[in-house]
Amino acid sequence: MKKIICTVLAFVMMLCSTSVAFAKNDVTPVIVMHGLGGADLYENVGTSEQKMLAQYGLDTSAMLKDEALVQEALKLLDNGRKVNYDRLFKHLGKVLKNSHINCTENGNQPKGQGILDYWETPLSKHPEYLTLRDFSIPVVARHVSDIIGKRNVYAFNYDWRLDVVSNAKHLRKLVVAVKKRTHAKKVTIVGLSLGGAVVSAYMDAYGNKKDVKKYVFIDAAFGGTSVARALEFDFQLQPKSVLTYLKHLETAFQGGAEKTTIRAIRALGDERIKTAVGKLNRNIAKNPKLRKKFYLQVVKPWMGNCPAVWECIPYSEFNKCVKTMSKIGFLDKKSGLYKKIKRYHAVQGRLKKNLKKVKKNGAEVVIIANYGIRALPLTSKKMQHTDLIIDTKYESAGATVATYGKKLKVKKGKYVSPDGIINASTCALPDNTWFFKNAAHGLFRYGTPASKFIACLVVNKDKCNIKAVKKKYGYSQFVRMDSEQRIYNIK
Repeated sequence: MKKIICTVLAFVMMLCSTSVAFAKNDVTPVIVMHGLGGADLYENVGTSEQKMLAQYGLDTSAMLKDEALVQEALKLLDNGRKVNYDRLFKHLGKVLKNSHINCTENGNQPKGQGILDYWETPLSKHPEYLTLRDFSIPVVARHVSDIIGKRNVYAFNYDWRLDVVSNAKHLRKLVVAVKKRTHAKKVTIVGLSLGGAVVSAYMDAYGNKKDVKKYVFIDAAFGGTSVARALEFDFQLQPKSVLTYLKHLETAFQGGAEKTTIRAIRALGDERIKTAVGKLNRNIAKNPKLRKKFYLQVVKPWMGNCPAVWECIPYSEFNKCVKTMSKIGFLDKKSGLYKKIKRYHAVQGRLKKNLKKVKKNGAEVVIIANYGIRALPLTSKKMQHTDLIIDTKYESAGATVATYGKKLKVKKGKYVSPDGIINASTCALPDNTWFFKNAAHGLFRYGTPASKFIACLVVNKDKCNIKAVKKKYGYSQFVRMDSEQRIYNIK
């Protein structure tokens, strides 16, 4: 009898453990992806000479060691000293070229280079990722992990220099691997900044697979940024604009959280800053001969062949940029690079259509855009609302946005911000787009109400529209953020 009872108990225990092992996990796996510069790049991968490349190729130590470069740079700050621009460009271009961050002429990854952290396993196996930075996509991943567990969250790391269509193909492999590992029918994909462009390319190529439950775009670069207008020689540096902009950042950037840092920059002195900016404006921006040298000797060897740079051009500016850069020999229209960037340009043209299509096919879509920060004073579009880097109208997929310092001439309505700056009715998906005022590009910090709210939008199982979210979380379509990243409905 004892043997029979023990056998029965053992059998029951085995059945119980089996049922737990094969129990359905009702949590949708989440895949997050970084933006430009979000993954470390290495050369001589897998060899004894393996070395990490400088972030964005900006090797400050190498710059400081170049005495000629330092001498000419210091002359920019002194109104009484004449800069030898040929010497400046030659030495700066050499340092940037030696950073080895640039792609090949066809826009490919140089031989022996790559990333080291492509994972098909969840972040429970890579917990270091969650504290990699105290801002950006690791913060979102950490908050999402707090809610659904690290075993249900994955990170898609990729070579951010390459074209987003190719990276979308690599993302497809991860989606398939995650579904196989978790036995889930669908996943949620979250893309920040350039990662949002990768997600848009994925949506364009694989949206018909219907295996994505929710697409989340945070400060997405899928529509480009006006700063890229510099590639059509819309390059303006005005001393007064730069000084006004720095003062503006004291309160607008992160709700004033970085006021001390901005003031430290201004401590160089208005006259020195005005002198440097004035020289750059006269001798580079407005001097065709030196401007051409600057692009060919400095910009081209730095990141001129990286497809991702070109894919940040707004759709409407693409042809002008290509024409301008082709004319000076910066871009070869017969190259593989041109084929790659032209391919994504077509994807950009289908963005609004694709967003509406995946929504119609049952996927939830969340689009988060920021405003309240003037554009960088580098182009004629310096008075547009941005998140410091990307224009609000582009990362919201079509919002109508007032010129900075002014209000729209439109009556109050369902999709009009109470401060009169945003009209979201022109967005591709106005019911699925949220706006954060005074939030800088991707700089959401861990533990703050702003980052927690974004995580809730990622994992929320209910409908993600402005009405349902307002009812559940209390936040409207338009919120403002203070220096502690607390968020308040704009009234």
